[in-house]
Amino acid sequence: MKNFLFLFVCTCFLFPALGQKAPLPVEVMAGNNRANLLIIINRPIDAAGKFNFFNVTVGAADYQNTPSETEMVLNNSITYGLGKGFYAASGLQWHYKLGFVPTVGFQFLKASPDYLIVIFPTYNFKPGPALETVALAEYKPKLSDKLRLYTRLQGLFVQDIKNDVHARSGTSLRVGLTFDKFTLGLGSNFDAYGPKKSEKSNHGLFFQMRL
Repeated sequence: MKNFLFLFVCTCFLFPALGQKAPLPVEVMAGNNRANLLIIINRPIDAAGKFNFFNVTVGAADYQNTPSETEMVLNNSITYGLGKGFYAASGLQWHYKLGFVPTVGFQFLKASPDYLIVIFPTYNFKPGPALETVALAEYKPKLSDKLRLYTRLQGLFVQDIKNDVHARSGTSLRVGLTFDKFTLGLGSNFDAYGPKKSEKSNHGLFFQMRL
């Protein structure tokens, strides 16, 4: 349970530092096996809007504080707009078990009130060369003046280039309803680790709030 609280402490320190210029979503899922955290931040850092700070933070912790069940990854990048939704990216990932990982890559991002699409492949330099791709699609149509349907499909795939083996992959599904700044619904995570693709699943309720 200590690791579960650790995820919230990280979130509380992160958001005040970024300010309140735009809504920033924080999502927590309480599942049958562990708790999951997701934060996605994308905001301009120059007047022209060419440079952006992009962050994907994911976390997981079980309810017995088992070290092997704890996961925390902060993927931070500075992106430069190339036009038509494409961006060049360079950044530094902090991994709970691997430490700091320099990255370079590209990003495709399209957003509207009704949808969000993000595809973000990167080359990771440490601890060994790896290719990582994060992809996310949200569909959130308006049901009434105050209510929206919320759906999300999210995927992760990491390939260890040096050893030519699977390092990490995962799929997340969410279905819920959004009222004002709050979303509540059902979620499932399917994760796989290492060359043997050791599987872990988690199913439960998720709550998202846009700060």
